[in-house]
Amino acid sequence: MWALPVFWCLLAGAQEEDSAEFFLESYSDAFQQTFFEALKEKGIENYDRAEALLLECKQMDPLDPVLDHELAKVLIRQKQYPAAEQYAVAAVRAEPGEYWYLHTLMQALEPQYRQPENLADFLPLKMPEFRINLATWYLEQGKGDKVRAQLEGLPATNQVVALRQQASQLEAEAGPEARQAEGAPDVNPGEGTGDTAPKEGSAADFEKQLEGLLVSKGWDAALELGSEAIETYPLQPFFYLAKGRALLGLGRAGEAVGVLEAGEEFLLETGELAIRIYTALAEGYTALGKMEKAAEYKAKIKNGSQ
Repeated sequence: MWALPVFWCLLAGAQEEDSAEFFLESYSDAFQQTFFEALKEKGIENYDRAEALLLECKQMDPLDPVLDHELAKVLIRQKQYPAAEQYAVAAVRAEPGEYWYLHTLMQALEPQYRQPENLADFLPLKMPEFRINLATWYLEQGKGDKVRAQLEGLPATNQVVALRQQASQLEAEAGPEARQAEGAPDVNPGEGTGDTAPKEGSAADFEKQLEGLLVSKGWDAALELGSEAIETYPLQPFFYLAKGRALLGLGRAGEAVGVLEAGEEFLLETGELAIRIYTALAEGYTALGKMEKAAEYKAKIKNGSQ
């Protein structure tokens, strides 16, 4: 049964019992009809219509996190990541223990180069349930070190122990070839893993610094460091993404497209890194007014995210 806003309950109490029951029954039917119609429209990829219907539902029940979650998913499909982030945060705040709400939030944050820590004022970052969900997300992304960081200090429940074991196994199995297949920079044993900082000048060190510069929009520094990283590790596509993003941030779309396409050549498979490069290329071609090429990369984004 869908939760009803308090004011509707007050209205119902002021009417005769049979009229109130009829009114509430009609309200529930209207809500559910609109909601399932929204899901139908989302299923056939009519995202504009799905969004409009979900917003109608929110007028009837503004506080239901299910609606916030569904709106976030629809907006992500439309690449409206900042708007999706707002609804995803609302859903997570309402039910911090719901994994799929966190999953959708991360899908909204990653294309913006943002992390949950950027939302420290709004998210329950220290809540065990939230940390376990975040660790689960990182495990799915193959980031064993981040899994262990989220689980540090938590009681050794069955779930926590299982996640730690899977993270350790993941790191043990991830050799240089596996890391390159995932689009991640190669590191030597002991570099960028565990709780120690990456060795200065290593690929992991460059990656860590560049991710921070992208998040903080330090375009000049990212351009300089990205160029150095490419010169040192010319086969790593992430460094081309970082330099290309810096050039886009500086308004140099033509140069950015050239760098990003060079990085695309080194992609071994479609994954998170590929989608980030395709997204940047779509933005670059849009800035250049080459809408046909932009549409081509938007199609690649869609195919890669399914």
